[in-house]
Amino acid sequence: MTRVQLREDGNQVIIIETEPDDKCELCGKIDELRPYGPNGERICFDCGMKDEKTTAKRFGHILFGDEHDPVFLLYHG
Repeated sequence: MTRVQLREDGNQVIIIETEPDDKCELCGKIDELRPYGPNGERICFDCGMKDEKTTAKRFGHILFGDEHDPVFLLYHG
């Protein structure tokens, strides 16, 4: 699970927790998954790296909403 938590001092903390392995919704591989597929599918790392821009965009949307720069996340994150 990926989530943003607001600390008492007002700063945000990004938390990425491990989850049990499951079946990738794109390739069927049993692996750790994240909801970074083009339409929010839960996908494995290999599928996520096939389209890095979409994965970065989905990651940013989950953490920061619509107002983020996916290029920054992809190359500097």
